[in-house]
Amino acid sequence: MIVMQYRFTLPADYDMAKIAQRIADNGAKLDGFPGLIFKTYLWSRRDDAALASRENRYAPLYCWRDADSMARFLESPGFAALTRQFGWPHIDSWLARRLPDVAEVKAAKVIALRSEPVAPFSEFALPQAMLAAWDVSRWSWLRADFLAAPPAVPQPGYDYYRTGYVACG
Repeated sequence: MIVMQYRFTLPADYDMAKIAQRIADNGAKLDGFPGLIFKTYLWSRRDDAALASRENRYAPLYCWRDADSMARFLESPGFAALTRQFGWPHIDSWLARRLPDVAEVKAAKVIALRSEPVAPFSEFALPQAMLAAWDVSRWSWLRADFLAAPPAVPQPGYDYYRTGYVACG
């Protein structure tokens, strides 16, 4: 399985209500997409009182059954429309090593993401996280925890995102 994410950093004065509307209008369009395990429509805002971010971002996170499914999506008219509106993104991908149950993903209101390097010649152990995925080209882990609410004290080194919708294949 493959975990995939791209992030669009938006201007500081961008009306993030447009992102919320985009998610509301388009979120369910990916339900039933062949090979999709889940897509979480993630966003962050600079002015979020509970989870202030350094940047306004739209940053969906996907989990695919295989490379063909991911490629079908990236070659789709829906992805082409996204790139016409926001630009050509850098897409990160990881080999999934541990995934949460889809019910846990759907219940989450916040996702905490962290990238951690794998030290050369170190013991290769899965990180303690609900989702653990390995970037073999950069020797790093992606850790993701799916939370019911923002943490009382955000942990340093994590990027926190709100979940707008979860689509399932």
